[in-house]
Amino acid sequence: MVGGWGNPFDQHNMANRLKDRTTSGDIEFVATFDFSMTTSCQWSDVVFPATSWYENYELTATILHPYLQLQQPAIKPMFESKTAFWVARELAKRLNPEFEKYFFPELDENTASQKIIEILLKTGGFETKGITLDMLKKKPVRLHSTAPDDRQIPFYEQIHERVPFPPQSYPPPLKATAKFLKSGRIEFYKDEDLFLKIGEQLPVHKETFVETEYKADPDARKKYRLRFVTKNSLYRVHSTHSNNVWLNELQGHKPKVFLNEADAKERNIKPGEFVEIYNNRGKTKAYAAIDPGCRKGTAIFEQGWWARYLKNESYNSLTMPWIKPLHEIYFVPGIWTPTTVWNECLVDVRRVTV
Repeated sequence: MVGGWGNPFDQHNMANRLKDRTTSGDIEFVATFDFSMTTSCQWSDVVFPATSWYENYELTATILHPYLQLQQPAIKPMFESKTAFWVARELAKRLNPEFEKYFFPELDENTASQKIIEILLKTGGFETKGITLDMLKKKPVRLHSTAPDDRQIPFYEQIHERVPFPPQSYPPPLKATAKFLKSGRIEFYKDEDLFLKIGEQLPVHKETFVETEYKADPDARKKYRLRFVTKNSLYRVHSTHSNNVWLNELQGHKPKVFLNEADAKERNIKPGEFVEIYNNRGKTKAYAAIDPGCRKGTAIFEQGWWARYLKNESYNSLTMPWIKPLHEIYFVPGIWTPTTVWNECLVDVRRVTV
Protein backbone atom coordinates (compact mmCIF):
# COMPACT_ATOMS: atom_id res chain seq x y z
CA MET A 1 0.00 0.00 0.00
CA VAL A 2 1.43 3.36 -1.07
CA GLY A 3 -0.13 6.69 -0.11
CA GLY A 4 0.56 10.30 0.66
CA TRP A 5 -0.97 13.38 2.29
CA GLY A 6 -4.39 11.77 2.85
CA ASN A 7 -3.54 10.18 6.24
CA PRO A 8 -5.94 7.23 5.70
CA PHE A 9 -5.00 5.46 8.96
CA ASP A 10 -6.73 8.34 10.73
CA GLN A 11 -9.05 10.08 8.32
CA HIS A 12 -10.54 7.31 6.19
CA ASN A 13 -13.82 5.83 7.35
CA MET A 14 -12.13 2.44 7.03
CA ALA A 15 -9.16 3.46 9.20
CA ASN A 16 -9.78 0.64 11.67
CA ARG A 17 -9.91 -1.94 8.91
CA LEU A 18 -6.62 -0.63 7.51
CA LYS A 19 -5.04 -1.04 10.95
CA ASP A 20 -6.48 -4.54 11.40
CA ARG A 21 -5.34 -5.68 7.95
CA THR A 22 -1.87 -4.24 8.52
CA THR A 23 -1.59 -5.87 11.94
CA SER A 24 -2.70 -9.25 10.56
CA GLY A 25 -0.27 -9.06 7.64
CA ASP A 26 -3.02 -8.94 5.03
CA ILE A 27 -1.47 -5.64 3.98
CA GLU A 28 2.16 -6.66 3.75
CA PHE A 29 3.86 -3.32 3.16
CA VAL A 30 2.91 0.31 3.76
CA ALA A 31 4.79 3.29 2.32
CA THR A 32 3.73 6.88 2.99
CA PHE A 33 4.85 10.21 1.52
CA ASP A 34 4.21 13.11 3.90
CA PHE A 35 5.87 16.07 5.60
CA SER A 36 4.25 15.47 9.00
CA MET A 37 4.58 12.44 11.25
CA THR A 38 0.92 11.53 10.87
CA THR A 39 -0.82 8.42 12.17
CA SER A 40 -0.37 6.88 8.72
CA CYS A 41 3.38 7.49 8.88
CA GLN A 42 3.49 5.75 12.26
CA TRP A 43 1.82 2.71 10.71
CA SER A 44 4.18 2.67 7.71
CA ASP A 45 7.14 0.44 6.98
CA VAL A 46 8.74 3.24 4.96
CA VAL A 47 8.16 7.00 5.14
CA PHE A 48 9.36 9.21 2.29
CA PRO A 49 10.08 12.69 3.70
CA ALA A 50 8.06 15.08 1.55
CA THR A 51 8.67 18.72 0.83
CA SER A 52 6.11 21.25 2.02
CA TRP A 53 4.21 23.69 -0.19
CA TYR A 54 7.06 26.21 0.06
CA GLU A 55 9.82 23.91 -1.22
CA ASN A 56 8.70 22.76 -4.67
CA TYR A 57 6.87 23.61 -7.88
CA GLU A 58 3.31 22.37 -8.23
CA LEU A 59 0.32 23.28 -10.37
CA THR A 60 -2.73 23.67 -8.16
CA ALA A 61 -6.39 23.63 -9.13
CA THR A 62 -9.53 22.60 -7.30
CA ILE A 63 -13.21 22.17 -8.07
CA LEU A 64 -13.91 24.96 -5.58
CA HIS A 65 -12.66 27.88 -7.68
CA PRO A 66 -11.89 28.54 -11.38
CA TYR A 67 -8.26 29.58 -10.95
CA LEU A 68 -4.96 27.86 -11.69
CA GLN A 69 -2.26 28.61 -9.16
CA LEU A 70 1.44 27.85 -9.16
CA GLN A 71 3.24 26.76 -6.04
CA GLN A 72 6.80 28.05 -6.17
CA PRO A 73 9.69 27.17 -3.86
CA ALA A 74 10.45 29.94 -1.38
CA ILE A 75 13.21 27.90 0.27
CA LYS A 76 15.29 24.87 -0.61
CA PRO A 77 14.07 21.47 0.64
CA MET A 78 14.81 21.14 4.34
CA PHE A 79 16.91 18.33 5.79
CA GLU A 80 16.24 15.01 3.96
CA SER A 81 12.95 16.04 2.34
CA LYS A 82 12.40 15.32 -1.35
CA THR A 83 9.83 16.50 -3.87
CA ALA A 84 7.08 14.16 -5.04
CA PHE A 85 8.60 14.28 -8.52
CA TRP A 86 12.00 13.13 -7.22
CA VAL A 87 10.43 10.23 -5.32
CA ALA A 88 8.29 9.20 -8.32
CA ARG A 89 11.29 9.29 -10.65
CA GLU A 90 13.46 7.24 -8.31
CA LEU A 91 10.73 4.67 -7.67
CA ALA A 92 10.04 4.33 -11.41
CA LYS A 93 13.74 3.81 -12.11
CA ARG A 94 13.95 1.07 -9.51
CA LEU A 95 10.84 -0.70 -10.72
CA ASN A 96 12.11 -0.69 -14.28
CA PRO A 97 15.14 1.27 -15.57
CA GLU A 98 13.23 1.82 -18.82
CA PHE A 99 10.67 3.99 -17.00
CA GLU A 100 13.24 6.66 -16.19
CA LYS A 101 13.13 8.10 -19.70
CA TYR A 102 9.57 9.33 -19.05
CA PHE A 103 10.76 11.50 -16.13
CA PHE A 104 13.20 13.84 -17.90
CA PRO A 105 16.35 12.28 -16.42
CA GLU A 106 18.53 14.96 -18.06
CA LEU A 107 16.85 17.73 -16.01
CA ASP A 108 17.03 18.57 -12.33
CA GLU A 109 13.77 18.04 -10.48
CA ASN A 110 12.67 21.69 -10.38
CA THR A 111 13.31 22.20 -14.09
CA ALA A 112 11.59 18.90 -14.87
CA SER A 113 8.56 19.88 -12.75
CA GLN A 114 8.21 23.13 -14.68
CA LYS A 115 8.55 21.23 -17.95
CA ILE A 116 5.68 18.98 -16.95
CA ILE A 117 3.55 21.98 -15.96
CA GLU A 118 4.16 23.52 -19.39
CA ILE A 119 3.04 20.27 -21.03
CA LEU A 120 -0.11 20.20 -18.89
CA LEU A 121 -0.96 23.77 -19.88
CA LYS A 122 -0.41 23.11 -23.59
CA THR A 123 -2.44 19.89 -23.60
CA GLY A 124 -5.13 20.94 -21.14
CA GLY A 125 -7.63 21.80 -23.85
CA PHE A 126 -9.82 24.86 -24.21
CA GLU A 127 -9.73 25.71 -20.50
CA THR A 128 -5.95 26.31 -20.43
CA LYS A 129 -5.48 27.68 -23.94
CA GLY A 130 -3.06 30.62 -23.91
CA ILE A 131 -2.15 30.21 -20.22
CA THR A 132 1.62 30.04 -19.78
CA LEU A 133 3.98 29.19 -16.97
CA ASP A 134 5.27 32.78 -16.95
CA MET A 135 1.71 34.06 -16.42
CA LEU A 136 1.25 31.73 -13.45
CA LYS A 137 4.55 32.83 -11.92
CA LYS A 138 3.10 36.34 -11.63
CA LYS A 139 -0.36 35.54 -10.26
CA PRO A 140 -3.24 33.02 -10.36
CA VAL A 141 -4.91 32.79 -13.78
CA ARG A 142 -8.59 32.10 -14.40
CA LEU A 143 -9.45 29.05 -16.48
CA HIS A 144 -11.37 29.67 -19.68
CA SER A 145 -15.09 28.96 -19.94
CA THR A 146 -17.53 29.02 -22.84
CA ALA A 147 -19.86 31.17 -20.74
CA PRO A 148 -19.79 34.97 -21.20
CA ASP A 149 -16.73 36.67 -19.66
CA ASP A 150 -15.21 33.31 -18.78
CA ARG A 151 -17.69 32.92 -15.94
CA GLN A 152 -18.07 29.49 -14.40
CA ILE A 153 -21.70 28.54 -15.04
CA PRO A 154 -22.45 24.81 -14.61
CA PHE A 155 -23.87 23.09 -17.71
CA TYR A 156 -23.75 26.32 -19.75
CA GLU A 157 -22.75 24.47 -22.95
CA GLN A 158 -25.36 21.78 -22.42
CA ILE A 159 -28.18 24.28 -21.96
CA HIS A 160 -27.24 27.08 -24.36
CA GLU A 161 -25.37 25.17 -27.05
CA ARG A 162 -27.24 21.85 -26.83
CA VAL A 163 -24.04 19.90 -26.15
CA PRO A 164 -25.02 16.37 -25.03
CA PHE A 165 -24.69 15.28 -21.41
CA PRO A 166 -22.53 14.60 -19.49
CA PRO A 167 -20.07 17.50 -19.66
CA GLN A 168 -16.36 16.72 -19.95
CA SER A 169 -14.85 15.51 -16.67
CA TYR A 170 -11.07 15.54 -16.63
CA PRO A 171 -8.91 13.53 -16.74
CA PRO A 172 -10.98 10.58 -18.11
CA PRO A 173 -12.13 10.87 -21.73
CA LEU A 174 -15.77 11.75 -22.32
CA LYS A 175 -16.44 8.21 -23.56
CA ALA A 176 -15.67 6.86 -20.07
CA THR A 177 -18.23 9.06 -18.33
CA ALA A 178 -20.85 9.08 -21.10
CA LYS A 179 -22.05 5.65 -19.98
CA PHE A 180 -23.58 7.36 -16.93
CA LEU A 181 -26.17 8.95 -19.23
CA LYS A 182 -26.90 6.63 -22.11
CA SER A 183 -29.55 8.98 -23.53
CA GLY A 184 -27.11 11.88 -23.71
CA ARG A 185 -29.54 14.01 -21.72
CA ILE A 186 -30.27 14.84 -18.10
CA GLU A 187 -32.13 11.73 -16.92
CA PHE A 188 -34.98 12.03 -14.45
CA TYR A 189 -35.91 8.41 -15.12
CA LYS A 190 -33.23 5.67 -15.17
CA ASP A 191 -34.22 2.81 -17.42
CA GLU A 192 -31.56 0.41 -16.15
CA ASP A 193 -31.98 -3.03 -14.62
CA LEU A 194 -30.62 -2.38 -11.11
CA PHE A 195 -32.46 0.94 -10.78
CA LEU A 196 -35.67 -0.87 -11.72
CA LYS A 197 -34.96 -3.80 -9.39
CA ILE A 198 -34.31 -1.57 -6.37
CA GLY A 199 -37.21 0.71 -7.21
CA GLU A 200 -35.18 3.85 -7.75
CA GLN A 201 -35.79 4.45 -11.43
CA LEU A 202 -37.38 7.71 -10.26
CA PRO A 203 -36.06 9.90 -7.41
CA VAL A 204 -37.31 8.55 -4.09
CA HIS A 205 -36.98 9.44 -0.43
CA LYS A 206 -35.56 6.79 1.89
CA GLU A 207 -35.45 7.04 5.66
CA THR A 208 -31.96 7.14 7.10
CA PHE A 209 -30.57 4.11 8.96
CA VAL A 210 -33.32 1.71 7.79
CA GLU A 211 -31.05 -0.07 5.30
CA THR A 212 -27.83 0.45 7.25
CA GLU A 213 -27.72 0.68 11.05
CA TYR A 214 -31.15 -0.79 11.77
CA LYS A 215 -30.67 -3.58 9.25
CA ALA A 216 -27.29 -4.59 10.72
CA ASP A 217 -28.51 -4.29 14.31
CA PRO A 218 -32.24 -3.74 14.98
CA ASP A 219 -31.44 -2.79 18.58
CA ALA A 220 -29.37 0.17 17.37
CA ARG A 221 -32.58 2.23 17.24
CA LYS A 222 -32.73 2.15 21.05
CA LYS A 223 -29.05 1.80 21.99
CA TYR A 224 -27.57 4.61 19.88
CA ARG A 225 -29.90 7.56 19.56
CA LEU A 226 -27.58 10.27 18.25
CA ARG A 227 -26.62 10.90 14.63
CA PHE A 228 -22.84 11.16 14.37
CA VAL A 229 -21.78 14.03 12.11
CA THR A 230 -18.31 15.48 11.57
CA LYS A 231 -17.59 19.04 10.53
CA ASN A 232 -14.51 20.90 9.35
CA SER A 233 -12.46 22.70 11.96
CA LEU A 234 -11.83 26.42 11.61
CA TYR A 235 -8.15 25.85 12.30
CA ARG A 236 -7.01 23.12 9.93
CA VAL A 237 -7.59 21.63 6.50
CA HIS A 238 -9.00 18.17 7.23
CA SER A 239 -6.18 16.57 9.26
CA THR A 240 -3.39 18.84 8.02
CA HIS A 241 -2.01 21.00 10.87
CA SER A 242 -3.54 18.69 13.49
CA ASN A 243 -0.12 18.68 15.14
CA ASN A 244 0.30 22.47 14.97
CA VAL A 245 0.65 23.67 18.56
CA TRP A 246 -0.45 27.25 17.83
CA LEU A 247 -3.58 26.20 15.97
CA ASN A 248 -4.45 23.60 18.59
CA GLU A 249 -4.09 26.32 21.22
CA LEU A 250 -7.04 28.10 19.60
CA GLN A 251 -9.09 24.99 20.41
CA GLY A 252 -7.78 24.74 23.96
CA HIS A 253 -5.84 21.63 22.90
CA LYS A 254 -9.12 19.77 23.35
CA PRO A 255 -11.18 17.87 20.77
CA LYS A 256 -14.85 18.66 21.27
CA VAL A 257 -18.18 17.01 20.63
CA PHE A 258 -21.08 19.43 20.22
CA LEU A 259 -24.40 18.45 21.79
CA ASN A 260 -27.85 19.92 22.04
CA GLU A 261 -28.69 21.13 25.52
CA ALA A 262 -31.62 18.70 25.86
CA ASP A 263 -29.47 15.70 24.84
CA ALA A 264 -26.74 16.74 27.27
CA LYS A 265 -29.19 17.20 30.14
CA GLU A 266 -30.75 13.79 29.49
CA ARG A 267 -27.28 12.22 29.84
CA ASN A 268 -26.28 14.39 32.82
CA ILE A 269 -23.45 15.92 30.79
CA LYS A 270 -22.25 19.42 31.64
CA PRO A 271 -20.22 21.81 29.42
CA GLY A 272 -16.53 20.95 29.32
CA GLU A 273 -16.90 17.46 30.79
CA PHE A 274 -14.82 14.61 29.40
CA VAL A 275 -17.09 12.20 27.51
CA GLU A 276 -16.94 9.05 25.43
CA ILE A 277 -18.66 8.75 22.06
CA TYR A 278 -19.39 5.11 21.35
CA ASN A 279 -21.31 2.47 19.40
CA ASN A 280 -20.84 -1.26 18.76
CA ARG A 281 -17.95 -0.61 16.35
CA GLY A 282 -15.69 1.68 18.32
CA LYS A 283 -15.30 4.65 20.57
CA THR A 284 -13.43 7.92 20.94
CA LYS A 285 -13.20 10.62 23.58
CA ALA A 286 -13.72 14.38 23.59
CA TYR A 287 -14.90 17.29 25.72
CA ALA A 288 -18.56 18.24 25.67
CA ALA A 289 -19.60 21.57 24.18
CA ILE A 290 -23.26 22.48 24.60
CA ASP A 291 -24.36 24.28 21.46
CA PRO A 292 -27.90 25.63 20.86
CA GLY A 293 -27.14 25.45 17.15
CA CYS A 294 -26.72 21.68 17.37
CA ARG A 295 -29.90 19.91 16.37
CA LYS A 296 -31.48 17.63 18.97
CA GLY A 297 -30.50 14.01 18.38
CA THR A 298 -27.13 14.90 16.84
CA ALA A 299 -23.52 14.65 18.04
CA ILE A 300 -21.14 16.80 16.00
CA PHE A 301 -17.41 16.14 16.12
CA GLU A 302 -14.65 18.29 14.62
CA GLN A 303 -12.88 16.13 12.05
CA GLY A 304 -9.13 16.12 11.59
CA TRP A 305 -7.96 15.22 15.10
CA TRP A 306 -5.25 12.59 14.95
CA ALA A 307 -5.70 9.46 17.04
CA ARG A 308 -2.83 10.45 19.33
CA TYR A 309 -4.96 13.33 20.65
CA LEU A 310 -7.95 11.03 21.21
CA LYS A 311 -6.31 8.45 23.48
CA ASN A 312 -5.33 6.60 20.27
CA GLU A 313 -8.99 6.04 19.41
CA SER A 314 -9.83 7.55 16.02
CA TYR A 315 -13.26 9.08 15.62
CA ASN A 316 -13.51 7.10 12.37
CA SER A 317 -13.60 3.89 14.42
CA LEU A 318 -17.30 4.67 14.87
CA THR A 319 -18.16 4.70 11.18
CA MET A 320 -19.08 1.90 8.80
CA PRO A 321 -18.47 2.00 5.03
CA TRP A 322 -22.04 1.33 3.94
CA ILE A 323 -22.15 1.17 0.13
CA LYS A 324 -25.30 1.85 -1.82
CA PRO A 325 -25.74 -0.87 -4.51
CA LEU A 326 -26.52 1.68 -7.23
CA HIS A 327 -23.06 3.17 -6.78
CA GLU A 328 -21.54 -0.09 -7.98
CA ILE A 329 -23.05 0.13 -11.47
CA TYR A 330 -20.37 2.43 -12.85
CA PHE A 331 -16.64 2.72 -12.29
CA VAL A 332 -14.37 5.43 -13.68
CA PRO A 333 -11.05 5.80 -11.78
CA GLY A 334 -10.61 9.19 -10.18
CA ILE A 335 -14.15 10.26 -11.07
CA TRP A 336 -16.69 7.69 -9.93
CA THR A 337 -16.16 4.77 -7.61
CA PRO A 338 -18.51 3.17 -5.10
CA THR A 339 -18.65 5.58 -2.21
CA THR A 340 -20.12 5.28 1.24
CA VAL A 341 -23.18 6.64 3.00
CA TRP A 342 -21.28 9.20 5.04
CA ASN A 343 -24.02 10.26 7.43
CA GLU A 344 -25.49 6.84 8.25
CA CYS A 345 -23.80 6.51 11.63
CA LEU A 346 -25.45 6.23 15.04
CA VAL A 347 -23.71 6.75 18.39
CA ASP A 348 -24.38 7.70 21.96
CA VAL A 349 -22.39 9.78 24.46
CA ARG A 350 -21.64 9.18 28.14
CA ARG A 351 -19.58 10.84 30.84
CA VAL A 352 -16.10 9.52 31.56
CA THR A 353 -14.65 9.45 35.03
CA VAL A 354 -11.05 10.60 34.69
